[in-house]
Amino acid sequence: MMPESIFLPLEFLRPLWLLGLIVVFLFAILRHQRSKKDTPQHLIAAHLSKHLVSSPDNLKTQKITFNLLAIIACITLAGPSWRSLEQPVYEMEKAQIIALDLSYSMYATDIKPNRLSLAKYKAIDLIKKWSEGEKALIAYAGDAFTISPLTRDGNAIINHIPQLSPEIMPVTGARTDLALEKAIALLENAGYTKGHIVFITDDIDQQTSQKMLKRLKGSDWVVSVLAMATVQGAPIKLNDGSLLKNKQGEIVLPRLNTQPLYTITQASNGLFLTYSNNSHDIEQLATFFTLKNAQKKESGQSGQKQFAIDDGYWLAYLLLPLFLLLFRKGIFYILVLGVIMPFSSHNVQASIWKNQQQNAFQAYQDKNYKVATDLYQTPLAKGSALYKNKQYQQSLDEFTQATVNHPNNANAFYNQGNAYAQLQEFDKALQAYQQALSINPDLQAAQENKTLIEELKKQQQQKNDQQKSEQQKSEQQKSEQQKSEQQKSEQQKSEQQKSEQQKSEQQKSEQQKSDQQKSEQQKSEQQKSEQQKSDQQKSDQQKSEQQKSDQQKSEQQKAEQQKSDQQTEKEKQAAKRQKMEQGNQELENLPNWLKNMPDDPSLLLRNKMRLEYQKRAQSQPVKQENNGDIW
Repeated sequence: MMPESIFLPLEFLRPLWLLGLIVVFLFAILRHQRSKKDTPQHLIAAHLSKHLVSSPDNLKTQKITFNLLAIIACITLAGPSWRSLEQPVYEMEKAQIIALDLSYSMYATDIKPNRLSLAKYKAIDLIKKWSEGEKALIAYAGDAFTISPLTRDGNAIINHIPQLSPEIMPVTGARTDLALEKAIALLENAGYTKGHIVFITDDIDQQTSQKMLKRLKGSDWVVSVLAMATVQGAPIKLNDGSLLKNKQGEIVLPRLNTQPLYTITQASNGLFLTYSNNSHDIEQLATFFTLKNAQKKESGQSGQKQFAIDDGYWLAYLLLPLFLLLFRKGIFYILVLGVIMPFSSHNVQASIWKNQQQNAFQAYQDKNYKVATDLYQTPLAKGSALYKNKQYQQSLDEFTQATVNHPNNANAFYNQGNAYAQLQEFDKALQAYQQALSINPDLQAAQENKTLIEELKKQQQQKNDQQKSEQQKSEQQKSEQQKSEQQKSEQQKSEQQKSEQQKSEQQKSEQQKSDQQKSEQQKSEQQKSEQQKSDQQKSDQQKSEQQKSDQQKSEQQKAEQQKSDQQTEKEKQAAKRQKMEQGNQELENLPNWLKNMPDDPSLLLRNKMRLEYQKRAQSQPVKQENNGDIW
C-alpha cells in the first residue's frame, strides 16, 4: 500500500537559492543602463540616428527570455514544496567497541614518536568516523577496565583518550582475553546480540589467542585488529629516557607477530590491518561493520514521520520552451556543454576520456605506482601497485584480503608469497607458493620462486651451522682459559697460607710484650686511686657550698617565671585573635583557589581503575599468565 501525500502551505526546502532573484534583478538593470550608453548619439545627429541605427528585433525578446529563464531556475533550485509524505523512520542500532592496549610495549619507537601516540590518534579518528550507533572504549594491560560505556556521544570518549598511558594502569601485562570478556559483557548488558570489537594492539601471544578463539567460537561477535608494530621492532623507551630491560639485563625488543592476530580475525570474520601513515586503515575499519550487520529499531512512538516533497521539478518543464528561444544564437549549446563537461578532472594525470580502471592501468604502466594505488579498487591490483612501490607490508595486507575474497585464485596466493619473501618470512612464503601450485600446478613463476626460497633457507641453515661451530670453538677456548686461571688461583692460595703463618708468629711475640705493659699499668692505677680519695673529700666540701647558692638562685627564678607566665597569656590571646582573622580570610578566598586547582583527568582514571582492581582482587584475583613480563 502506497503512502498518501498531504497538502501543506508552500515552503522552500532550499531558500538560499531565492537570493539569486536579487542577482538577476541587478543584472537586468545594469544591462539596461549599458544598452543606453552604447547608442552612438555623439557621432550621428539625433534626428538621423532614429532612422539609420536600429537594434535587432529579437534583442528585447532574448533579454526577457533570459531573465525569465534565470528566475524560474532560481525558484526551481530553491525546492518549492506544497506536499508532504508520511514514511516509516528506522534508526540503525549497532554497537562498536575499541580495546586499546596500554602495555609497556606500546612505548616502542619503531613507529614515530612511539606506538602508543599513533594508536591514540587512530582511536580518535575511528570514533569520529563512527557517526551511527553506540560506541565504547576499553583500556587493558594486566587487566581490562571500561573507560567509557556504550554511548552515542563520541566526544565523551575522545576526551579520555589523551590521558591514557601504561603508568595509570594498576597492574602491568597484556591480557587481551580479559579485554575481550569485558567488551562482550558490555554488549550483552546493553542487549546486543551482534557487535564489532576493534583491538588496537601490537601483539597477542599464542596462549591468549587460544583463549580468545574458544570464547568466540559459535558467537556472532566480530573482532578486528589494527596492528601497531613492525616486523623489525624497536626498544621500549620509558618516560625517564631509559630502555626497558628483562630480568637478564637484556634490552627488550618487541616485534610484530601477525599469525595470532590474523587467526583471531579470521575466526570471527573480522578485519586484520597494519597501521598506515594515512587514513586508509581507519576508513576500512569504519566501513567494515556494515549496516547489514546492524539491528533496526523504529524511532518514536508511531514510527512515522512527514517528509516534504520537492515539487520543483514541475517548474523545470517551463524551462524547455525558453531554451528553444535561445537555440539559434548558440546559447543553448553553451549551457549544455557547461553542465556536461567537467571543469577539472579527478586527477591531473588521469584522462577524462578513460574510466578509472583504465587510468589506473595507464599509471601502472607509467610506473606511477602511487597514483595507481589510489585508483585501483580491487585488492589484487592495489596490492600489485603497492608491491611495485616497495610497500611490502601494505601489499601483503591487500594480497591477504584478495585470498580471502577469492580463495581459488592462484595469482593471489603467488603475490602473497612474494610479499612474504620480501619481508623475509620464508616459511609463510613457501606455504603461499604451495597453495598457489595446488590451485594451478602449471604456474612456473611460483615453482621457481619456491625453489629459490628453499635454497635461501639452506644457505641460512649453513650459516647458522657455521655460527654454532664458531661458538663451540669459542666456548672451548673459554674453558681452557678458566683452567689456567684456576691453577693460578691455587698458587696464590699456597702463598697466602705461608704469609699467614708468619703473621701468627709475629702476633705471639707482640702478646708477650703487651703482658709486660699491663703489669706496669696496674701499679700506676693503684697510685691514682689513692690520689682520687683525697680529691673526693675536697669535692664534698665544695658541693655543700654550691647547694646554698643554688637555693638562692631558685627563689629568684620562681619570681621571674611568674612574670613571664603573665606575658605568655597575653601573647596567646593575641595569637588566637590573629588565627581567627586568618581563618575568615581563607574562607573568603576559598572559591578562588578552588577554581585554580589543576584538573588532572589521568589521576581520576588511575584512582578509578585502582579501586575497581582492588575490589576484583578481593573477590577473584587476576592470575598473571605472562611469565612476570610487564610488557
